[in-house]
Amino acid sequence: MRSRVSINTVVPLAVALTVFGIGGIAVWLIAAAQLHIVLSDQKSAVIQKINLEFHHRDELLLEFADRANKGCSDTLQREMRRSLFDHDAIRDIATLDDDANAILCTALLGDLEQPVLLKPEAGLPTPRKGRFVWLDPEGLDYPVSANLVLFREGPLAIISYPTWPDGLPDHRGWEITAISPDSGRKTAVMGKPGISDDYQWSRWNPFMSLLYLRTCELESGIICLYMKAELGELVTSEWPLLVTGNLVNGAMAVLIFLQLSTHLQHRSSVGGRIRRSIRSGGAQIRCVYQPIIDLRSDRLSGCEVLARYEDEFGPLSPCEFIPEIERQQLTWAFTEIVLARALKDLEPILDKHPELNVSVNVFPGDLDDIHMERLSTNQSLQWAARSKFRLCFEILETGILSADHMQKVQRFLERCGFLIAIDDFGTGYSNISQVRDSRVDLIKIDRSFVQELDRKLPAMRASLVGPMVEIARSIDVDVVAEGIETKSQLSQIKDLKIRFGQGYFLSKPLETDAFRDFVQTDRNNAHRTIVSLKRI
Repeated sequence: MRSRVSINTVVPLAVALTVFGIGGIAVWLIAAAQLHIVLSDQKSAVIQKINLEFHHRDELLLEFADRANKGCSDTLQREMRRSLFDHDAIRDIATLDDDANAILCTALLGDLEQPVLLKPEAGLPTPRKGRFVWLDPEGLDYPVSANLVLFREGPLAIISYPTWPDGLPDHRGWEITAISPDSGRKTAVMGKPGISDDYQWSRWNPFMSLLYLRTCELESGIICLYMKAELGELVTSEWPLLVTGNLVNGAMAVLIFLQLSTHLQHRSSVGGRIRRSIRSGGAQIRCVYQPIIDLRSDRLSGCEVLARYEDEFGPLSPCEFIPEIERQQLTWAFTEIVLARALKDLEPILDKHPELNVSVNVFPGDLDDIHMERLSTNQSLQWAARSKFRLCFEILETGILSADHMQKVQRFLERCGFLIAIDDFGTGYSNISQVRDSRVDLIKIDRSFVQELDRKLPAMRASLVGPMVEIARSIDVDVVAEGIETKSQLSQIKDLKIRFGQGYFLSKPLETDAFRDFVQTDRNNAHRTIVSLKRI
């Protein structure tokens, strides 16, 4: 029982926790996806700004490329300064000595006293032939020199102070990198160094990947933008979704736990186990056979078929499963399973010893007028009717509805060659005339009376055994004493001239093979069976 309770608790709990974990992951991913949409919108704004600046840059390179070859004239510088007012993203335009790779003049600084040399090794090539990029070139004296970027193509250079991510929130982490198309070397251009490395790590972590974003759609893929959202931002921005989602997730996990726990408890309950077994053919039901002894000759005269139940949850005693069978109205289905199993087990024995009596308990409700037809159509009973052995139906005394009804049952069973015994006699309320008029073949005295016979103090039930025997004799019915467990009880039963007995002192219920051995040790069975009536 302890392991059963453990399974009924641990399994639903494990499933509920698994569902809660999966649901929590789903809520997290949904919240992260919402934040990823925010990152995508912010990325689009930054890309639009960068593309606008690059468009202006290309326009200026195209406009002044030919005239820059003629050197730094005042007219050229004046026109370049005028163009700066039309392109807000551009900070300056420079003219270079193409051969010396030196800046000679700019629109804002004018003619330089000393040309500014651009180190070739510091320049990054671009996919466009002849265009190079320098990051923070030395020698240019601007009021603001942070993040200076110089694009050079031929004798002309466009200089800018990129403000691309200025529109991002202060808490947004970002980085812009440039990749050399020749060597593949990555260089941080702007932002917080390391975010691009964190992005590479996040690709292997599905829980964090949605908090990062990368796009390399600028300058034919050599400029990449990386963006990052912190966990705190996820909680702050998506807390309604996280709270609501996890509350729903928790409620679902609790509901699954309760439903699964209830299902398993029902499945492992006596009622659930019995119903499942009978509906699937009763593989968990087996039969044992308790010998019934002729006390005059000490020889075997028959056996009572007793049902046993055991499944993956363990065995059940008849006191546990019989009431459930009655409660669920599965009595006849159960009886059919027991009959079929018992007759199959006993067939080899009955072929050699057809004089043996086989007693089977029948639920009283299965012998009413409505269910009588089922008796006549049962294949096991049809086979038994064609065989030579005696099949005896044991009916509880409390199941005797009326003498008239029992006579109908008796006539039907008599036509089939079967017998009727009143089981647990003395525990019901039938009177002598009712028992006589029922025309039963055998009375079985309940064990509760027999077990009080050897008590030292007088017992009321023990005193009733003698009158019961007299009643049976008065109506010419044989008697079986059930539940004989001691030598003293057996002695007193014999003194009362009770002919038949069964109980643990004589033999416990036996499995099929053991009962076969029991039969074989008594090959000279008495010709008389439990009752002296002959089959018709």
